[in-house]
Amino acid sequence: MQTCPWSCVVWDLDGTLLVRGGVTPVEGIEAVLAAWAAAGVEMAVATSASTALAREVVDDLGWSGWFVHVAGSGPGVVGKDAVVAEALLGAGWTPDAHTAMVGDSPADVAAARRHGLTAVGVTWSGTPVGALAGADVIWSRVPS
Repeated sequence: MQTCPWSCVVWDLDGTLLVRGGVTPVEGIEAVLAAWAAAGVEMAVATSASTALAREVVDDLGWSGWFVHVAGSGPGVVGKDAVVAEALLGAGWTPDAHTAMVGDSPADVAAARRHGLTAVGVTWSGTPVGALAGADVIWSRVPS
């Protein structure tokens, strides 16, 4: 299993942790989450879905113990920038070179950059590499 190069990681949910449009985990992602959590990497979720739905999905998958905070859209929290800010605040993190955002959309990359996070774009959900311009790192497959 690849060692995580960051101490704190914010994950997008749909298309990154889950197969786009559903609640099925991306193949291999659970092993990554379990290994990184066991290694002491702090992780949070930042999704455009509602906070209630995101927490329900994370709970139903048995992933609650791996995430220090799950942030989603809700009253006063609209758009990826606001959701990432909520995830960072809820986790108690100050963005630095040891904090990354992993996501499958241009909005994820842009939010990571605006918040001073390492932007990791993923293409395993079908996002073309070109759409992730500005990402510091591109993953075409789940790290193993």
